[in-house]
Amino acid sequence: MMFLFALLGCLVASSVTNISAKRVYSEKDLRRHIFADYDKFVRPAAHPDSTITVSTGITPLSIRELDTKTQVLVMDTYMLMKWNDDFLKWDPSEFNNITELRLPNSLVWKPDLSVYTASRDDALFPTSPTNVIVDHNGSVLWVPYFTIKSRCPLKKQGKNYFECVIKIGSWTYSGKLLNPQLDTSEVDLSNFEDSNPSWKLVTIKSDRQSQFYPCCPGEDYPAIHFNVTLKRRWPSVSMENEV
Repeated sequence: MMFLFALLGCLVASSVTNISAKRVYSEKDLRRHIFADYDKFVRPAAHPDSTITVSTGITPLSIRELDTKTQVLVMDTYMLMKWNDDFLKWDPSEFNNITELRLPNSLVWKPDLSVYTASRDDALFPTSPTNVIVDHNGSVLWVPYFTIKSRCPLKKQGKNYFECVIKIGSWTYSGKLLNPQLDTSEVDLSNFEDSNPSWKLVTIKSDRQSQFYPCCPGEDYPAIHFNVTLKRRWPSVSMENEV
């Protein structure tokens, strides 16, 4: 009898161990499966002519600086990007009901959305090492921390109010291949820290605009425009002369 109890205990322990091992192996097996023939340098569309739509937006966190002499705006943000990758799909029932993965963003293709108005080349793209979230239906979400450094030619909009535009779009793709769209019509300011001693962020309005270039007739290059309105906290005579 004691032998039977001991044998039963071993079987239960072995079963639990096997279940745990299977769960760990399932995620590893899933990663091996989806990356077996994956090429992160290839636009992830099943058909060459298909358009990849990228939902995008920014969540402002703080105004670091606005230099009125160089007219450069430095703003901390989260930059949202969401798109569909036709080559990152799987059936959860075949992989222990795993419905999503969190992966280093360096493993997957990412849209080359860039700040067209960047003040320097090291401020063109987000470089944050944050993970992406990949859903089993191919949806990919990336929300990197991004310090925007943008040329900001100030346009006066009344006493002590100034406006400039940040433009974000694909660096190499036309709208036919990569189509940026606003994630939402309203810019989320709920996480904004109003701590800059000189400038107050009044509002950010966004819209989508298309640009056409002489090099590429018939091809539009859409971009998202963020119209930033700022108020000078302490009006200065020197600034009145600068702008």
